[in-house]
Amino acid sequence: MSINIGMDSLFISIDYLGTIALAITGASIAAKIRMDLFGLGFLAFITAVGGGTMRDIILNQPVFWTLNPVYIYIIVLVTPLVFLIRSKIERITKILFFIDTLGLGFYAIVGTQKSLILGFNYPVAILMGITSGVLGGIIRSLFSQEVSILYKKELYATVAACASSLYLVLKIYDVNEFLAVIITLLVSSLARYMAVKYKITLPST
Repeated sequence: MSINIGMDSLFISIDYLGTIALAITGASIAAKIRMDLFGLGFLAFITAVGGGTMRDIILNQPVFWTLNPVYIYIIVLVTPLVFLIRSKIERITKILFFIDTLGLGFYAIVGTQKSLILGFNYPVAILMGITSGVLGGIIRSLFSQEVSILYKKELYATVAACASSLYLVLKIYDVNEFLAVIITLLVSSLARYMAVKYKITLPST
């Protein structure tokens, strides 16, 4: 398995796209419960950077958004755009689901990739992929009226785990980076769509 040391342009692009997707998701949840502009920005922020922040703290790394202001700029730009279309949020639920699914996949890849670059073992890389993709949504649910991902039967964290694991396997077998990302996103998006469509859940007590 070969890993390019440093964050190349593809890795950075994935990180930005994940931030955009999850910021849109967070702001949209805030719009649904009629929060003001500040509320939209707050939920956009914690949804977009919450998982990555915890990942960096666990990995003993500088928190990514404190080193690069682009992440903040993205959230600042996304928030008013979502605010302007807040009356149409209910009508674009399917689009928001797709965006959220992409965000989940993007950040699962980012968390896995960053852990590998830093030399952590495979189980840690997978756990950091899950943390990056899911934790922001869990924190978001604490500040909104949304049922926590932890209590939903939807395979959200499971999809993140699958995305992280698949990306890791593709990296181990030296699959082209761009192709590995595309395959991971396609498979994770399809898995979540099928799980929701056919109400596939994990066994519960």
